[in-house]
Amino acid sequence: IEHIVSTHHTYVRSALPTIARHLAKLVEVHGARHPELARVATYFDRVRGDLEQHLLKEEQVLFPYVRDLAAAIETWGGSGSPFGTVENPIRMMEREHREAADVLRIIRELTRGYTAPEDGCATYAICMAELQRFERDLHRHVHLENNVLFPAAVEIEQRLCGATRD
Repeated sequence: IEHIVSTHHTYVRSALPTIARHLAKLVEVHGARHPELARVATYFDRVRGDLEQHLLKEEQVLFPYVRDLAAAIETWGGSGSPFGTVENPIRMMEREHREAADVLRIIRELTRGYTAPEDGCATYAICMAELQRFERDLHRHVHLENNVLFPAAVEIEQRLCGATRD
């Protein structure tokens, strides 16, 4: 959890406004010649809003519960969670991960694999590189949560509480 928050969540929070600013500038300067930029900016704004909320839900709800599970492995009294089983918010987080990945796939397609056109300025190339880095980081981030953290949380909860899927 600490690694995910300090590495990936911190990166997402710093990259989102930077990429959004670059996209706004690109739409203003190159939008007439590259109408796909307006769609890219719209999709990115959607991902930005969704991810900002997603990070808060993880940091304020899910991760504290997972930390409590890990801390209580030896002394847990089986009081359970406010959301039934940890699998319920995990399913929501996984769905949101898929939705973010789907939107970034669309952005990648619209930008021809994050390639700046020949008439693009330096900001264009920088923004495409930032978008590519953002997607790459998101895939690492999602992998750690979906394939490492979440299964471990489910296993711990099941050992402590005998929780089963709702």
